[in-house]
Amino acid sequence: MLKILIFYLSIQLIHGDYKDPIYPVQNPCLAILDRLSDMASSFLNCAVSRARPFKLCEGCVDTFARLQDLIGLLDKTYSDVDRTITCKQFLESYDTIQIVAQLISFVQNIWSSSFCDSCITGYNDTNGTIHYSLTESTTKFIQKKMTFDYCIFNATGRIVPIIPIDLNVTLNTNVCTVCLPVYNDINEFFIKMTQDTKNGVCMDIVDTMNYTRLLWSKIYECKRHDPDYMAVMGISFFIPTIVLVFYISALFKGERTQKKLSRQKRLPIHSTTAAIVGDRTWLWSNPND
Repeated sequence: MLKILIFYLSIQLIHGDYKDPIYPVQNPCLAILDRLSDMASSFLNCAVSRARPFKLCEGCVDTFARLQDLIGLLDKTYSDVDRTITCKQFLESYDTIQIVAQLISFVQNIWSSSFCDSCITGYNDTNGTIHYSLTESTTKFIQKKMTFDYCIFNATGRIVPIIPIDLNVTLNTNVCTVCLPVYNDINEFFIKMTQDTKNGVCMDIVDTMNYTRLLWSKIYECKRHDPDYMAVMGISFFIPTIVLVFYISALFKGERTQKKLSRQKRLPIHSTTAAIVGDRTWLWSNPND
């Protein structure tokens, strides 16, 4: 009987489920750490999968919002009963590598360097549901992009590819003529966005515009003729032509004339004096003498 009891206790020691002796349940900071690890992994997987074409901001906003909530909990949750040590202090104390801090900084740097806050605003996690909204300029850009894609589809009969590389197209289509107004519209709107946005344009929009320009200029070989640019080119050609014609006509038809300067002949000094004296003599003398 004693042997059976010892064997039973040994099995319990091997397969026993142990908890923190201080906390009968898992430490709340460790629970946040486990959740933070899972969400950071999900965000990085999402970011890498949306690198080409670049759709990180709108495509990964759900995982990023959940990460932000977990990061906020690190300052609001305590690891001790007396509520003196926050989870952030608990996870980062006595840690020279600062793994948690570096992970948070890395994730936030990806989001900020992509200027995602320029196109997505108001993102938050409410009871597991992510709510967010697009900025007004982002919504207008998406509408203009849809109009451009629809024009390409009507002109070619093909859906615009997500990445316009190695696309077999027929260059005798009327894309360049029919879709020029809508292309100029989206291109000018994007330029205006770059001028008006102080914090940088969302990389989702930048990457979309880059592919749109690639499709227009390289794939369909459409050239954008700017009226101001053509005017400058015309003036630059016209003025040198006028100058050249002037010099050629002056060379073959013009006559060079040289004006000879003639010296003024003056009377000798003594002759002039004599004339004056003679006049004076005549004025004061009797003409009858």
